[in-house]
Amino acid sequence: MKNLTMRVVAVSGACAIALGATACSKSETPTTKASSSSAGAGAGRSPSSSATTGSASTDAKGAPQAADILAKAKTNALAASSGAFAGQVDQNGKTINIDFKGTSDGKTADISIEMEGDGKARVISVADGVYIQGDATFWKKQGAPAKVQNAGDKFIKAPASAAAMTQSLSLKSFLQKAFGAVTPQQVSKTVGSKSVGGVDCWVITDKKGEGEGALYVSKDTFQVVRFTGSKSNPGQLDFSDWNADLGIKAPAASQVISLG
Repeated sequence: MKNLTMRVVAVSGACAIALGATACSKSETPTTKASSSSAGAGAGRSPSSSATTGSASTDAKGAPQAADILAKAKTNALAASSGAFAGQVDQNGKTINIDFKGTSDGKTADISIEMEGDGKARVISVADGVYIQGDATFWKKQGAPAKVQNAGDKFIKAPASAAAMTQSLSLKSFLQKAFGAVTPQQVSKTVGSKSVGGVDCWVITDKKGEGEGALYVSKDTFQVVRFTGSKSNPGQLDFSDWNADLGIKAPAASQVISLG
């Protein structure tokens, strides 16, 4: 399970880089070359909303089987209309902070990501377009023109072609890649129990123990509450706001600069 958090963050970073390059490009063709990048993780939010119901086999202590918890958590996460996660991981010796909230289809998203040495970036995707905000380090890494590098805290509106990349910003895309890193064969049959931010959770871990990766799932709704990485690839992502109205809006017009 040690690669689970890493996959989510790597996808986020690649997306920010690709969108940044697209915004700076003279071409209307999105850049596909990408590596992990950039902006700050937010505070935790309280988990919310509905879950798939259904029976699950239990062990002698009354806890559901680990495979059942994993299956129900995956089903509920992929069925969610929206959600949020925030946290920090290490990748190739660099610390990455990420704060994501968005819809399953990717049409609406607000992602901030920061990577050591690569600066900070924020990507907002809404109905009328994709907006990117970056600090000087981020834009310099992208080889952006001087006008963009001097944008300060202003957003750049990406070309219309960037809209084709909204699928990469989708909550569902992130979750599919995250759960793709975990199989029932990898998890221990022993199910733990722990309170996370006041939420009673079932805890399923790597066969080598919680120190090698864990998934925390709410007992009442079987929604994902937390992913943790391993000792060699530490990290933690806290999930919340399942199926909630996230209130994502485009930046104010005064906060957007024109590249024309």
